[in-house]
Amino acid sequence: MTVATSNTQDSWKDVRVSLGPDVEVTGKLSFSDPTRLEGKLKGELHGTALLVIGSTAVVEATIRADRLVVLGKVQGNVSSKSGLEIRAGGRVIGDVDTGKLTVEEGGVLEGRVSMKPNGGHAPQR
Repeated sequence: MTVATSNTQDSWKDVRVSLGPDVEVTGKLSFSDPTRLEGKLKGELHGTALLVIGSTAVVEATIRADRLVVLGKVQGNVSSKSGLEIRAGGRVIGDVDTGKLTVEEGGVLEGRVSMKPNGGHAPQR
């Protein structure tokens, strides 16, 4: 998997597609490397790294990721410790727990938002 070493805000653009637009998954998907989803998923997504929901993706799931960038459609509750970015054309329908929220013009968020410094995750000791 190729990941940019740049720390720019748009570094998510360099994450290679892990699940293409022709992929449909039902169940749980866990990841520890930056991952991009362009297909359809129903169930749960859990990860400790960046997750990009691509522009062709349709996700009906509970999502827990360190950082989440949404360009496609997400229906379900989201927990994202480091931040949630909803880009133009992206849509999130569900409740959000995050440490940082960015909604670009043209992005949609329908749901309740809880913002805490640690993104709603239990503090580490």
